[in-house]
Amino acid sequence: MNRISRRQVLTAAAASATTLTLGMPLVRAKTRQRVLRFVPESHLKILDPVWTTAYITRDHGYLVYDTLFGTDEKLQVKPQNLSFTAPLFWNVSVQ
Repeated sequence: MNRISRRQVLTAAAASATTLTLGMPLVRAKTRQRVLRFVPESHLKILDPVWTTAYITRDHGYLVYDTLFGTDEKLQVKPQNLSFTAPLFWNVSVQ
């Protein structure tokens, strides 16, 4: 009866890891701009995330106030990664 040695197991594991690593595609950032679409699961009824625990209110707070706007050193609310180009149009700058 043939026994499998530790060296054979380590060699097979290294060969498997190398094959899996070399077979993976490269991940590259996309260069074209795309529109971010947010589809909520329900209607937004309350805007204050402290007063309610609804997920739609929490998501609205994160999307609008936490990621799109920030406060400066004088605690003034400023666009964080948005630029205003025309009425009702905001451009999101990806960093």
